[in-house]
Amino acid sequence: MDAFSNTAEPDLKQRIANVRRSAVDFCKSRAAKDSAARSAIFDRADRHLKLLETWLLDTEQQQMLALNPLNHYYLHVCAYLLEIDGHNHDHIDEFSYSSNKESPNSDDSRPLLATLVRDHWAQLGLEDSAEAREIATICREAGGGLRDRDDDALTGAFSVDMPPVNRPLLAAGLQMARMLDLTDAGVRRELHGLLPPAAALSLDTLAQSYDQVVLEPHRLFPGTIRVKITCRHAEVHRALKRYETRVQKRLGRLNRLVSPRFLYADCLFEITPEGYAPLDLKFTVDSSAALQLFTGNRLYDDRRAFLRELLQNAVDACRLRQLMEKDYQPAITIRFQDDIRIVSVADNGIGMDRQWIEKYFLQIGISFYQSSRIRRIDRDQGIGLSFISQFGIGFLSSFLVAEKIIIRTRKAGATGLMITIHDLKEYFDVRPLDGDHPVGTEVTLHLRPSRAQYCRSLEYIGYLKTNIRFLKVPVHLVDENGKTTSIGMERLAYPRDKKRGTAFVASLDLPTSEGYLLLQAKKQTSYIQGLEPALGGVSIFQDGIFVTQVDTLLPEGARQHVIGRINLEGADKCELSMDRNRIFWTEEHLGRIKQAVRLALADVTNRFMAAVQAQDAPEATRTMILNQLAVFFDFNEVDDALHAVLCPPIRDRVEKRFRDFVRIHFAHAIKTVAKPAADGYSEKWQQVILEGFRKRGRG
Repeated sequence: MDAFSNTAEPDLKQRIANVRRSAVDFCKSRAAKDSAARSAIFDRADRHLKLLETWLLDTEQQQMLALNPLNHYYLHVCAYLLEIDGHNHDHIDEFSYSSNKESPNSDDSRPLLATLVRDHWAQLGLEDSAEAREIATICREAGGGLRDRDDDALTGAFSVDMPPVNRPLLAAGLQMARMLDLTDAGVRRELHGLLPPAAALSLDTLAQSYDQVVLEPHRLFPGTIRVKITCRHAEVHRALKRYETRVQKRLGRLNRLVSPRFLYADCLFEITPEGYAPLDLKFTVDSSAALQLFTGNRLYDDRRAFLRELLQNAVDACRLRQLMEKDYQPAITIRFQDDIRIVSVADNGIGMDRQWIEKYFLQIGISFYQSSRIRRIDRDQGIGLSFISQFGIGFLSSFLVAEKIIIRTRKAGATGLMITIHDLKEYFDVRPLDGDHPVGTEVTLHLRPSRAQYCRSLEYIGYLKTNIRFLKVPVHLVDENGKTTSIGMERLAYPRDKKRGTAFVASLDLPTSEGYLLLQAKKQTSYIQGLEPALGGVSIFQDGIFVTQVDTLLPEGARQHVIGRINLEGADKCELSMDRNRIFWTEEHLGRIKQAVRLALADVTNRFMAAVQAQDAPEATRTMILNQLAVFFDFNEVDDALHAVLCPPIRDRVEKRFRDFVRIHFAHAIKTVAKPAADGYSEKWQQVILEGFRKRGRG
């Protein structure tokens, strides 16, 4: 794991040595307690750096940092300067910084690192004040000030030019190294704060109550940091377990903020007691029960859902590769073997290497495609791709039907891997792939005998045509007889019937999404005679994949005759249920969608009415159609914007219904009361009608 260190240029290595030497001299000039303490401080910084470069920063993170040689320089310099701060304070509060400490009015008069670096950058061996400001920022963030907005450095990750210094990742790495060092003065102060007052232990006594024996990746549990401790005091034992929880929470937060995320998602303190019997109690999650939930019918009602979930993963892998390769053409194939018991889903997307598998594939509930890194790259490059995966659990649906799963995958520049999974609760068989396997991923499912008949390819053609027909990546399904069916890439818009003029289509005005309403007419040879019945409401798709059908987006009066399709993308996307069969609208989002639907309904209705008026239909037929269309618009829901775009005949009908309503329920109050109850109708067109009643009442 020395690839990152080897990228440091000779002049940067010399600059690092200069800063370390200057830091030692600075401590001497500040009259440090003793030379042994000074040496220990900088030995600790070297220990943190070794920890980061040997295993705490994984290969993916080190490769990302190696894109800019200054990352190596800043990492070392900040490690040394953070220890100066600890030396000056004789401790490190909550990893050195809190907001009130930087206030000029702070009660703490001791020098703070930000001020120290700003005022003494030359004495510390730094090149200029601009560099000093950048280093002070990283040190502050390493002290716990890392925020969501601080990952701007990630935007150049796939740029041809050198990306900027990755402040968030540097700060997070330094923060983790110091958190995990139980000999660190700041950690000991935090542990002291976790002791009950009755313990009455001094900091020196606390330090003598435990020893950190081992700090390493856990050999049995992938993605877990192992901290082995010997403890000689029961209350310190409890404080260590509480601190373990804090470390776990901080690690989870850092993994949400930085990218690439850390390989590790868990931290386990293994404490050996000496001279006491500990009692550690906490809630745990039954992993077998959780996996049964994710892979059972309680989450996925339809056993065919696994195919949709695998396709979503394949589409995201293709879109990610599309971010990095301009001329790339995505390809996804679903193939059934002769005996129909084996089905495979293959894509030519980004593929996976070993670390990707450990960091994302094995971490249930984590989706790489929803990370800040990917969202920012997509946004800043202006490609506008939309990734589907949200929860990182879709692959588990494969165990609804499969007794064995084989994954063949290769990421560009890495060795291909074959992963065989017989049971989620057992270790997987992982082997390198022989030969030059193509970049991408192929998932092969060996179906359980009880599912084979149910899972014939013909079952899936209909299922896929319903679920992915509007997907913007082509999917080729090859059945057991070798016949290929292409699915996806269809237009969302309804076809217009130009010859007979009986299909009226209106598009929805949405910021980043696409949607259409359809209203069809019954027509004789010469004229429209009525509205065709239509049920189904509005079909909701997200990223081209079907989610659900709802009728509540349409006014009640239109639900018997109008249907619609909406494909939510980009900023219009909504949160989905874990099985992707339900959609959760925010009130604001639902209001925008409903308004777009109402305006599109006015458009399609106006054009229907215009077609009726242009034809030589009997007057009774025209009146009947006008009354049917006017029912689409309830005067309680017609705001001024909608009222303005309605064609005059329909607008007149809506106004008449409102006048009749007021006459029956509010006319007497309007004539006799200065502020009648009907004032609840606040739209301007409604107020005009109400004012008319008032004038007639006063007259």
